[in-house]
Amino acid sequence: MPAKGLGVFATRNIPRGSRILSEKPVFLVKSEKDVYNAFRSLHEQDRNELMQLSVSSQRRSNLLGWAEGLWHASRQALSGGLVVARGDSQTKTRLPDLYSITEYPAVLNVFRNNNFDIGNGTQAIFKDICRLNHACLPNAQGNFNSNLDRFTIHALRPISEDEEITLSYLAEHGASRDARQHRLKSNYGFPCDCPACDSTTERGKLDEEARQKMQSRLHSYAQSVSEHDCPDQAAELEIMNQMIEMREEQGLAGRELATMCFSAAELAAKIGRRDVALKLANKGLRLDEDAVGTDNPIFEESQARVRAMAIV
Repeated sequence: MPAKGLGVFATRNIPRGSRILSEKPVFLVKSEKDVYNAFRSLHEQDRNELMQLSVSSQRRSNLLGWAEGLWHASRQALSGGLVVARGDSQTKTRLPDLYSITEYPAVLNVFRNNNFDIGNGTQAIFKDICRLNHACLPNAQGNFNSNLDRFTIHALRPISEDEEITLSYLAEHGASRDARQHRLKSNYGFPCDCPACDSTTERGKLDEEARQKMQSRLHSYAQSVSEHDCPDQAAELEIMNQMIEMREEQGLAGRELATMCFSAAELAAKIGRRDVALKLANKGLRLDEDAVGTDNPIFEESQARVRAMAIV
């Protein structure tokens, strides 16, 4: 795909909620300082495949990349001990490896552009899942399934044969087009041209207007709350419902929307709106089931959250 990564496309029609991919990580790390050693521990074929993944055009400068590589190689030499042999009254030392100096920043760039946060401060790299491109209105979502020890990709809506399968690289919190574009260019090196970002179309314009209006409503509500000691919970529930409806109208789904539904359901139950709470809770469970599957502990936690509302 131009200006993006390799991309993954559907070879058949995929129903909503289907598990598209399920993959174990190639390696896991807790810190960037562990990335290169984890990479070098892989088989050569795995290393070669990972180096084919996309890299941001907004890389750090070559000078900084070489500096990182030299520092890493020097640390490796030092950790192994500088003196490697003594003989004939001469001391030989281990010098930083030139290949390590050049490879290290390249590996780090691939990692920074393709890793997934799977929770508990752990980042992972995958062979296939890392090839999925971004869309602000994605048709799929990825979540880690600790029961399977795998990262799974589920269809958030029906996906047609030959359609590209996309994920959102950004957390969905109603950000404006300009804010999303800035984050994508800064972190991944590409602009997004999905329907939500195409300001030349009627849909793109309407989506942006809706987001701007919602941000204005949220600002007004927050200002109102700051001026009163006791917030109006009915008004809060109305705002939350409007946020949910806006995202649904734009075609968004997934765990973020499910979490919003659960929060709104808890508030509705608290103020005695049991019918509203039940509707929102069931909607959240359907969204969660589509996004993670019933075998994921996340779904079990969501079911427990709904049971705690005592509305069923």
